[in-house]
Amino acid sequence: MELCTQLNYVRSLSAGKAYFYHLSKSGEMCPLEVDRTRLRAPKGGYAEAYKGSQFAAKNVAPQDLAYSNPQFIEECYVKPGVDDIYCAFSLRIRANSLEPDTCNDDEVRSKLSLLAKTYKEFNGYQELAYRYAKNILLGTWLWRNRECRDVTIEVTTSELDTFTVEHAQKLSWYGHWNEDSTVCLERLTAYLIRALSDPTEYFYMDVKAKIRVGWGDEIYPSQEFLDSREDGVPTKQLATLELLNGKETVAFHGQKIGAALQSIDDWWHEEADKPLRVNEYGADKEYVIARRHLVNGNNFYQLIRNTESWIESMNASQTIPNDVHFIMSVLIKGGLFNCSKVR
Repeated sequence: MELCTQLNYVRSLSAGKAYFYHLSKSGEMCPLEVDRTRLRAPKGGYAEAYKGSQFAAKNVAPQDLAYSNPQFIEECYVKPGVDDIYCAFSLRIRANSLEPDTCNDDEVRSKLSLLAKTYKEFNGYQELAYRYAKNILLGTWLWRNRECRDVTIEVTTSELDTFTVEHAQKLSWYGHWNEDSTVCLERLTAYLIRALSDPTEYFYMDVKAKIRVGWGDEIYPSQEFLDSREDGVPTKQLATLELLNGKETVAFHGQKIGAALQSIDDWWHEEADKPLRVNEYGADKEYVIARRHLVNGNNFYQLIRNTESWIESMNASQTIPNDVHFIMSVLIKGGLFNCSKVR
């Protein structure tokens, strides 16, 4: 199957902005506010004394390397007296991977829809739902803030079921889960299976983490992308969200939450030691390399061309290859998958 010139899937997982807060003694929601700091950072970069990649020394005096580099940045710290902070977001789930949202080739639409139908018949969504549920309950979406004294994750679904996992910071992707956590994982997985494969209902959940912290601990929200520098404006700015009382609290962008939930791709190699964020080319930011490069023959565009073969393979073997799990995870992620017009 060749891709068409207009092909689009709407993402199935839509995370809202995650906001941090703490509670007053009366139970009122209070913001984690931004601190603005001016500091003198020492010069320690390679380019301060060398140029090129061959250690060619610059003509700098000893005093030049002792000068400070003034910076104006934003930071966030826990206020003294606050022992617990919270981070919460909402997640909407739609069964958008069952068929393309936009497709200008009826044959391509039919084959991709049949791929999803066959995948659903063999319970393929269970594998994906299990992985998304694991990231939610692990608190992967807390990023660096997960490294704290204690984390409790609470999930409330649209059906008013509540799942609570305590000591989430002690759990891991490949490690053992205790009985209570496993029960929550199984129940949340069952809910997500329906949400990802049933287009007739509207599914959503509210996710909240209770984070035990120390007074003065640093909090790591999202940073705003700045493409220019202005005088008197911090060069590092934190993402914020306004609470009902009009005060701003630090936040995560929805895209950062989504990136954590989508970190499920450990099908990129049979000996993969970590799940990557779902990406057409398997981008591994830690090593700055594409794990699904063209030479490996396992990137999304190479695999989806074999849609007919994957359908035949699933029907014949009654099993789902890992490559199909990857294809469907990309369709759940959503995006534009057009091929270029031939000129």
